[in-house]
Amino acid sequence: MSTRPLLKIAPIVLVVTMVGVFRSLTSLLGFPLGYLCAFAVYWVGWCGALPLAALGPRDLAGLFAEVQHGKPGRDGRVIALVAWPIAFPLIFAFLPRIPQATAPTLIMSAGLGIVTGVAEEVLWRGVYLRQFPDSRWWSTVYPSLAFGVWHTAPLSVLPSRYSGGAFAFVAYSTVLGLSYATAARRTRSIRWVAISHCIHDALGLGGFAYAIWFT
Repeated sequence: MSTRPLLKIAPIVLVVTMVGVFRSLTSLLGFPLGYLCAFAVYWVGWCGALPLAALGPRDLAGLFAEVQHGKPGRDGRVIALVAWPIAFPLIFAFLPRIPQATAPTLIMSAGLGIVTGVAEEVLWRGVYLRQFPDSRWWSTVYPSLAFGVWHTAPLSVLPSRYSGGAFAFVAYSTVLGLSYATAARRTRSIRWVAISHCIHDALGLGGFAYAIWFT
């Protein structure tokens, strides 16, 4: 049975339900525990169970395989697509905040970056590229737009600290998604975009959100 119809409506259901999950768990468990638990629901359920059901274990692992012409070093456009997302948080988040970062904050940020980067690339790039290889809309544009909008869920609990607020954050995330989707489409693998995404999120120093546990 094809999972394509499910994948077409899944982002809408994801956004609606995850807004409720973030608000409910944060209200029930407080911040930051409820916030982190809501992310766990997203990682395990949406980024884990859904891709596993859509692809199966073998195809899921195959998303990271390096295929022919898959190395970014062979394609300058791919290098640019995976490099700028690293430069952006390095300049605007990591360097300005590193003097205040403690070792636990850096460790937590690295852990969150790895989990989020891998999980989100499996869902938003890997699954849609594998299931809709012949459609640029369904494989690249639609999941990138949905990837941007999904961030309204965590933002409903923890607003963006950057200028422009939620709108700017969603717009930036959408551009990021389009960049990663284009790179993954060219390489036919999510290996390099997952690595870039992990570094991107780690450099954002998300561990500061959980600094209350370190003090």
